[in-house]
Amino acid sequence: MEMNTGAILTAMVLGVMLTGAASWVVSGLYRRRMLALMRRSPPPDPAQPVAATRAPAPARPAVMLDAGANQRASWRYLFAVSALSLLIGVTQSVLALLFIYGSELLSVGRALTLGAVYAWPMALTWGLVRRWSWLRTLGAIGLYLLAMLALTWWRSVSPQPLTTSLGWLGGLVLIPVLVTLVIGASGRIRAVAPYLLPIFMLLAASSVLALQLLVSGVDDPPRWLITLVGTVGAWPAIVLMALAPWLLLAWPAWAIARALARAYRGKRFSDLWYLLAAYWLVVLGASALPSLQGVGLIALTQFIPWLWIPLVAWGLRGWLAPRGVPPTLLVLRVFQQDAGVQALFDRVVERWRHSGNTVLIAGTDLLSRTIDPDDVFTFLNGRLAERFVANEAQVAERLRDFDLDPDPDGRYRVNECYCFDSTWQQALAALVAQADVVLMDLRGFQARNQGCRHELGVLATAPHLQRVVLLFDGNTDRHTALADLVGAPEGRVVWVEAGRLEQKRVAQIVGALLRDQR
Repeated sequence: MEMNTGAILTAMVLGVMLTGAASWVVSGLYRRRMLALMRRSPPPDPAQPVAATRAPAPARPAVMLDAGANQRASWRYLFAVSALSLLIGVTQSVLALLFIYGSELLSVGRALTLGAVYAWPMALTWGLVRRWSWLRTLGAIGLYLLAMLALTWWRSVSPQPLTTSLGWLGGLVLIPVLVTLVIGASGRIRAVAPYLLPIFMLLAASSVLALQLLVSGVDDPPRWLITLVGTVGAWPAIVLMALAPWLLLAWPAWAIARALARAYRGKRFSDLWYLLAAYWLVVLGASALPSLQGVGLIALTQFIPWLWIPLVAWGLRGWLAPRGVPPTLLVLRVFQQDAGVQALFDRVVERWRHSGNTVLIAGTDLLSRTIDPDDVFTFLNGRLAERFVANEAQVAERLRDFDLDPDPDGRYRVNECYCFDSTWQQALAALVAQADVVLMDLRGFQARNQGCRHELGVLATAPHLQRVVLLFDGNTDRHTALADLVGAPEGRVVWVEAGRLEQKRVAQIVGALLRDQR
């Protein structure tokens, strides 16, 4: 059993490392392909059909903007995922006491205490929901574990030495935290890695299993293996044995990944709940792995609490579902300022998604925030160019294909319009016509930013927009921007100084977007 435990750990580590490496490559190629397509001129043949579209959405009534409802939805969501973590932790605790530590140790108090400890991914969940930096998320995990250390000392009948308790807590979190850092800490790969993880975990497991079989038969090797080693040498033979299962499993692994993409497109789950499910699977696997050596396969019962994730997601659909007609937010920005725009997306747009839809013109600056499973596999299938609109008629078709319904967790998706240099102005006009509110990041804006100046002119003359929130900093040429906004209705434009996006400023921006002045 020790050998099997080591093999499982090896497969997990190998799968994560392969995922990180593949995600780095795919993300770079995706970005390069996006840039090439955006700059392409002339565009592809306009007669070329685009992807199938849905029927046009019916006319909708006027929307209501409600900052209070947004805040309540945000806290309701955080409560739901926190309660889910506790539910998983307590269930894992009960199963561990029954099957791993010994049923004689099971009691309500011990199960709740151990469950609170096992629920430590709650801190990781807070980071995902609130879009914290990884440094802040790690700090939250550390504080949570310190609180759990104090709790276990208080509840323990015979307190363990501090080093023993710290070692136990460290063992719980070390592998999951390392995995999440490898596949999520880098902005370049964190948008892609979770969707490639199932593929490479399966392939890595097959390689490790093949090598285990090779080792088990080393005392009496088959003739074909002797011939292989004699022909290519020992190390090439080992590599071939490790990669041979990939030929058999490549298609099933790809099919699984494509099925996930279809499920996401069909709104079976949201992007955030997919991440929660992936991280919890790693956490539970890391808990079960050491116990395999001591109690055998019964340790796999540690995976059972994972089933709470789809069950709770299904059960909370009504409670998390938004009410009323959702407003649509159009996000515009000065390009080539990736870090600032990404921070704005994390802190403002993610909050907005509890209230309504978000639309924007696609760009590489927000690639790590907007890419989804369908995007990844559309690119890997060589069909990314089909996402780009080549003329005004295709703009209308693409907008009709937008997914404007809420996800099962009540949050709305971000819809992008992929444009060539020759079609972005037509796309802008169509997006403005669909939007209720506009958030435009003018930090660093100068008179030479002709694209932004065109956008300001369109926003000034659009007849229906409820509000345009413009962000500026010390480098913004407000004089030029104000000149481009001449003719805008009184009260439409709200300027917000956003040199630093601290919490107070974020609340001001969200409040400006959701304040109903009708």
